[in-house]
Amino acid sequence: MNDLDMRACQACNDCLRTGECVLEDDMSPLYALLERADAIVIACPIYFSGLTAQTKMMIDRCQCLWARGENLGRPVGGGKKRKGAFISVGGDEKSVFRNAVGEVKAFYCAINVSYCEELLVSGVEKKGAIGERPATLKEAFELGKRIVSDSRPS
Repeated sequence: MNDLDMRACQACNDCLRTGECVLEDDMSPLYALLERADAIVIACPIYFSGLTAQTKMMIDRCQCLWARGENLGRPVGGGKKRKGAFISVGGDEKSVFRNAVGEVKAFYCAINVSYCEELLVSGVEKKGAIGERPATLKEAFELGKRIVSDSRPS
């Protein structure tokens, strides 16, 4: 996400009326991908008991997707059942994930995605440290396979 040039939501509320964000940046093409996705996995480390600024900005910018369903009667994903998961690493206590899990669940609800799985790994403090946990990496890979295979249309 660091490679994307995105601005933060300006809270102009135009999207509540139109279902479209007035900001034109690298977030614009992501809306179509989020609309079409059968499954969404957010993977993000925890900073100060919350999502990273980049992840939170992306979520905030999806207010227009929520407005399409809630205000304009055009549910995101065409109303099909979609699945979501959250993968995260954080400090020593499992409680550091609480805020982030709540934000991801609220986001998925807003874009018509069912929160079905999570992999929350505590005790990961340094960049790259998860690489020293091959069993956890395998678990994340398996979660991804499950959510994608479970979400494929029949």
